Amino acid sequence: MRFQTIHPHEINQLMQTKRAILIDVRERESYQEYHHPQAKSFPYEKIDAWIHYFPTNRPLILYCDYGSTSLMAARMLGREGYEVYTVVGGIEAMKNS
Repeated sequence: MRFQTIHPHEINQLMQTKRAILIDVRERESYQEYHHPQAKSFPYEKIDAWIHYFPTNRPLILYCDYGSTSLMAARMLGREGYEVYTVVGGIEAMKNS
């Protein structure tokens, strides 16, 4: 499966209509400083440990600081069969929306 990019204003709709899981792929320290209230922390550096943690029948929404790290994670997860979305602009865009 491939991944898609979405804008911050689309996050809540995907979480409601598709029961998507929101994942923060930043380092744990950054997550603790600020994160979306419904996000789970799964740092990109440890993706090999958690890549098969989630059910493949629920979409995943990934974000990082600006969108580049979540893009790399989305590519990997998409190849593993997940329906993946990555947030354009990351947490910085989310703060401003």
